[in-house]
Parts: sequence; structure tokens; C-alpha cells
Amino acid sequence: MTSDQAAAFALVVSVIALAVALVAIRRGNMNSSVATLVALNEGFRQAWQRFLLALSTHNDTDQQYELSELMNLLEIASAIYIERSLAGVSRELMAAYLDRSLRLLRDNENTSKRVAAMRDTPNTFKYIQKYVQSRRL
Repeated sequence: MTSDQAAAFALVVSVIALAVALVAIRRGNMNSSVATLVALNEGFRQAWQRFLLALSTHNDTDQQYELSELMNLLEIASAIYIERSLAGVSRELMAAYLDRSLRLLRDNENTSKRVAAMRDTPNTFKYIQKYVQSRRL
């Protein structure tokens, strides 16, 4: 084998190795996205459950606290979406969930007033604001 042939062979092997590495990275990103989505889904399930329970008790303090917790989780999910930490179908599902949840909260007069009262600085819910602007909600 000549040095040119050896160099060509090495190039082919390098290209194949690069392709395998890219596929592994992509799969790793997808797996990470799915794990993040599942964890957020469970967090949202619990947050909504606690908020709805607080609404049924008519305890203003509990309602405000649970809504604040839900909004903080929505802020985290919005930040994850904005920084593009989710990929593929996970990103699509998160966008659909955030769109629906934020519209639901915005369209409820009582909840909308409570959320507005939480915004004590311009940076409060900064990533929700960025998300809403990016999605034109």
C-alpha cells in the first residue's frame, strides 16, 4: 500500500468515525430531550393538581402560592425552550403544552390578575415573556 492509498483509507475511516459520532450525539440529544420532557410533564401534572385543589378550597393564600409555583415551572420550561435545550418531537410537544397552558392562564380573568400582581420587576417571568413573543401568542 502506498502512502497515498494509506492517506485515502485513513480519510475514509475518519469520515465514517465522524458520521458515527454525529449520530451518537444526535441520539444523546434526543434521549436527553425526552428525559427533560418527561420530568417537566410530571412537574406540571403535580403543579396543576395542587393549584386546582387550592382553587377548590377557596383559600386565597394557598391559591396564590400554588399559582406562583406553577408560574415558576412555566418560567423554567420557557427558558429551556428558548435556549433550545429540547430537540425534535420533545420540542414540538413542549411548545404545544406551553402555548395551551399560557393561553388558559391568560384567558382566565382571576388568574390573569394574580399573575400580573406577581410581576414585581421587569425580569419577573422574563423567559415566559420571551417565549410568548417568539410564538406570537
